[in-house]
Amino acid sequence: MNDTANNVIGTLENGVAVLTLNAPARKNALSTEIRFGLRAAFEKYLANPACRAIVLTGAAQTFCAGGDISQMKPPPGITPREYSLTRMKALHDSVRFIAAGPKPVVAAVEGHAAGAGMSLAAACDYVIAADDARFVASFGKIGLAADCGLLWSLPHRVGHAKARDLLLTARTVSAEEAHHIGLADEVVAKGATLARAIEKAQSYATTAPLAIALTKRVMAGELDDLNLALENEIEWQAELRATSDHQEARDAFLQKRKPNFQGR
Repeated sequence: MNDTANNVIGTLENGVAVLTLNAPARKNALSTEIRFGLRAAFEKYLANPACRAIVLTGAAQTFCAGGDISQMKPPPGITPREYSLTRMKALHDSVRFIAAGPKPVVAAVEGHAAGAGMSLAAACDYVIAADDARFVASFGKIGLAADCGLLWSLPHRVGHAKARDLLLTARTVSAEEAHHIGLADEVVAKGATLARAIEKAQSYATTAPLAIALTKRVMAGELDDLNLALENEIEWQAELRATSDHQEARDAFLQKRKPNFQGR
């Protein structure tokens, strides 16, 4: 079974749904269309009893470049907080589905997983990275703090000390290092991630679905900690979106130059 909604492609075969972020010209950046399309795809396949596990990947050998910077400026008459709430809620729902939903989610990461793209990968139950994959929590480079639950999921994966290093430096992490620190669970050859992710997802079908659902919910702390992190990040991202530094970072990115941060 195959269907396409906006820029997210969903397929279901042998109990495994594959959700593909499909905006290759923008490196699968999280546009408004992808945000709502991804949420709709999760809702559809989580409700389908024929689906036992989900694979999340990106088209054209790129996982996700993070937020679509061209859409980060609030339209006239919309406050930064209102805009953050509108843009982030759909993606927050997807993070909740990934981290604490009833079905296992495997990330198949080729190319870059940057910003919120890294957040989506880190929330998954299992991360398979191509040997040329790169992870970067690039939020600080555009004057924002980590979002989409990364302040919750990253310490769970790599520990607080390593998470602090990655978040404060915004440095790029190779697939080898990601595997070493626990950000990636497995590294395979470039081009082999999707097949391996489907194989891994199919292995979950041998476990009782209700047991998996309960295990995921309990391990996510009944969602309390994650929900608090997601609610708080709406407030702090709204505050940061109103700063001159974020405006400078956004303009610099679009103009293909280095930003000049002033701390205001």
